[in-house]
Amino acid sequence: MKLKHGYAKAMELINELNSRGLQMDSVIYGTLLAICASHNYCEEAEAYFKKLKDEGHSPNLFHYSSLLNAYSVNSYYEKAELLMKDLRSSGLTPNKVILITLLKVYSKGGLFEKAKELLTELEASGFAQDEMAYCILIDALAKGGKIWEATMVFNEMKGKGVKSDGYAFSIMISALHRGGYREEAKKLAKEFEDQNATYDLVMLNTSLRAYCNTYDTESVMRMLKKMDELNISPDDITFNTLIRYFCKAKVYHLAYKTIVDMHTKGHQLNEELCSEIMVQLGEAGFPSEAFSVYNMMRYSKRTVCKSLHEKVLGILVPAGLLKDAYIVIKVLCFWHLLPVSLLFILRVFTNKKMLS
Repeated sequence: MKLKHGYAKAMELINELNSRGLQMDSVIYGTLLAICASHNYCEEAEAYFKKLKDEGHSPNLFHYSSLLNAYSVNSYYEKAELLMKDLRSSGLTPNKVILITLLKVYSKGGLFEKAKELLTELEASGFAQDEMAYCILIDALAKGGKIWEATMVFNEMKGKGVKSDGYAFSIMISALHRGGYREEAKKLAKEFEDQNATYDLVMLNTSLRAYCNTYDTESVMRMLKKMDELNISPDDITFNTLIRYFCKAKVYHLAYKTIVDMHTKGHQLNEELCSEIMVQLGEAGFPSEAFSVYNMMRYSKRTVCKSLHEKVLGILVPAGLLKDAYIVIKVLCFWHLLPVSLLFILRVFTNKKMLS
């Protein structure tokens, strides 16, 4: 349902149904409502819901939850409340999915008191035995700048023995990090690590960032070992986090090795970050490695900015790596960024330097 151009493809099928004179049933309407919700087509979802009722079909919980989900995207809480009244007046009883979706509407809309009341209702109904409902409220509170209120809900969740697969921890660690509470983020990452043997990539990246930002090398290495043990493949976030950390820690050989590993595994290099690392490698006395980073960026993208070529020239020429500098000048001339005459001058100078 969330496939790219999913709504357009659904419309093609509906047009085909209409052209054959076939009528839509409640199942087709339910599918359309779900597609509209997943593609943020709220008005279209409302229109199909109305058409469903106008044609004499009785909406079921799936129809209501799909329209409610469409309202949650833009936090249309007033419409959501009217829909809930309609649901109850039709004789239906809200299930867990309906109530959690309504919680999402309130939370995204900043109606935190209503969200807390609804969370209490979910707990009383036995619908809050996993972390999902808590995560919705915690995430909204944290993003709304109410980080300590989010912490209170998180601690309440833990106090009630609600099992977490790491999602709530990930939200709180990221929120603490964004708020500048790095030691608290690290402490929470360590708490999760002490209580859990398994990780997914999201939680591993979150913990890794918490450890990197507090320069806890031992914990960083432990996370990398855990990644190998659990056979988790790193993504762009993992690589970029490590590259920044190794560079800030002045462990340049590991920063360079990580860039090479990232490039070898087919990931797109971050030009801004790698450009910064390239300069630092040059300043630290590693001009050959800096040139290697330059080449990786050059071959991983069709074009790179002119300043990157100029930066690497500023590293290669003072280091006496004139043959490598000559290659850079050739690239600049090819892209008409420098006159060809400069290429000739550098070639003559390089030949004389080699002869001497």
